[in-house]
Amino acid sequence: MAEQSRYYARVRGMHYLDALGQLHELLNPRTYLEIGTQTGMSLQEARCASIAVDPQFMLRTDIMMRKSSCLLYQMTSDEFFAEFDPAKLLGRPLDLAFLDGMHLFEYLLRDFYNAEKYCTEESIIVLHDCLPPEHAMTARDMKDPIRETALHPDWWTGDVWKIIPILREYRPSLSITITDATPTGLVFITGLSPKSNILPRHYNEIISRYSMLEERSALDAYWSTVDVTPIEVFVSTSHEKAFGRSRASSAKNNNWWKVWG
Repeated sequence: MAEQSRYYARVRGMHYLDALGQLHELLNPRTYLEIGTQTGMSLQEARCASIAVDPQFMLRTDIMMRKSSCLLYQMTSDEFFAEFDPAKLLGRPLDLAFLDGMHLFEYLLRDFYNAEKYCTEESIIVLHDCLPPEHAMTARDMKDPIRETALHPDWWTGDVWKIIPILREYRPSLSITITDATPTGLVFITGLSPKSNILPRHYNEIISRYSMLEERSALDAYWSTVDVTPIEVFVSTSHEKAFGRSRASSAKNNNWWKVWG
C-alpha cells in the first residue's frame, strides 16, 4: 500500500475549489467556460458570464451567485462544440476555461483543442485531475476492481494525466504550470494559440501512441519528470501582482491574466 500511494506527499496543497475561487476573485475574468459541472460546486466560484456543459447536471448549490448570465448545456462536450460557438454565446472570447469532463485522455485532448479555438493568446485553460497520487485511481474503466485497492476508492482521475506529456511533445510553446491543489492537482496553461491545428491534425497518431503505454510504469515516469508548484505560492504570487495593477490598465491592455509573468 505504501508503494501504491507514494505520491500523496506531493499533492498536499489548498483544495482545488478554494484555489479556483481565489483565482476568480483575483483575476476577474470576463467570460468563463466549464466542462464537467455535475453538482455545480466549481461553477459557483465563477463571478462572470459563464457557460457550463455537462451530460447530466446534478446541481446542489446556487450557481448564479454574482454572475450576469449562466448558460447550461446538458450534453456532451463533443456535442456542444459541434453545435455552438462559446465566444458568440458570451459575446467575446473565453478568458478562462476549466476542463473537468470525462476522465479519459482522448476526451480531455478534444476538450482542450476545442476550447482553445475560442480563447485568445492571453486566456488561461485550467485542467483538473492531472496529478493522480496513486495508480489505482487512473484506471480507464470506472468499474475496474483495482480502484478498490486505493486509499480513496471513490476518487477517479482516469488517465487524463497523459495530456501533460502530449502537450509537452506536440505543443512545446505552451506554458504549463502543474500545482499541488488537493486532491488531484490543477494545471494552468497559458501562451495559447487559438489558430493552432496541430492537435486535431495529429489526433489519431496521439491516441494510438498514448493508448499503448504501460500504465503503471508510464505514470511513474511521468511523476519523475513533473515539476510541481505549490498552489499557495501560485495564488499568493497572483495576489501580490494583481493588487499592483489597476483595473483600468488591465482593461486597456487586455492582459488580465498576466499577474504571474
